[in-house]
Amino acid sequence: RGSEPSRAYARDIYQSGSHLHDVINDILDLSKIEAGKLELREEMVDVAATVRRCIRLLRPRADSGEITLEARLADGLPALHADHRKMKQILINLLSNAVKFTPRGGTVSLRAIHDRGEVQVSVSDTGQGMPVEVIPHIFDRFYQADSARAGGDGHGAGLGLAIVQEIVVAHGGRISVRSAQGRGTAFIVHLPILARQ
Repeated sequence: RGSEPSRAYARDIYQSGSHLHDVINDILDLSKIEAGKLELREEMVDVAATVRRCIRLLRPRADSGEITLEARLADGLPALHADHRKMKQILINLLSNAVKFTPRGGTVSLRAIHDRGEVQVSVSDTGQGMPVEVIPHIFDRFYQADSARAGGDGHGAGLGLAIVQEIVVAHGGRISVRSAQGRGTAFIVHLPILARQ
């Protein structure tokens, strides 16, 4: 137990340590990418099960901010030949960003469908969105999205989305973003079902 100030200090220490851990991991991932050593351990990945696992992980954070976190998965989603850990990294990064930039009472939605030989996963939020001039830079390394999106906490090294894009491309896929001020943001990931040749 302990007093409320002590618990608050402990929370601050934990959050600072967690943030530093995330930044270090991002830098290590980026170093591997730049050295051409991004390794994919590909296996058959159950998309629906992976999405549900990531939603469970993010649920407490969403609940603490009074944010509705929902997933809509098409029936019969095929398995992907992909790196399971990196698939989770993509989803958790996009969901974490969406929760971070969504105000209390807002909604974060994940939608997954199967269309023409690929699985499309979109993560959308009801946050403030981004100015049009920011969108072309959102996947740039070290770009601080917090400077362009309302509601962020100012943390992060500006590497998360750049790394997500690299991982998606390494799988033979692509990622895009749609956003407008006052109308929220959506990231759309397209991943091929078949293994890369």
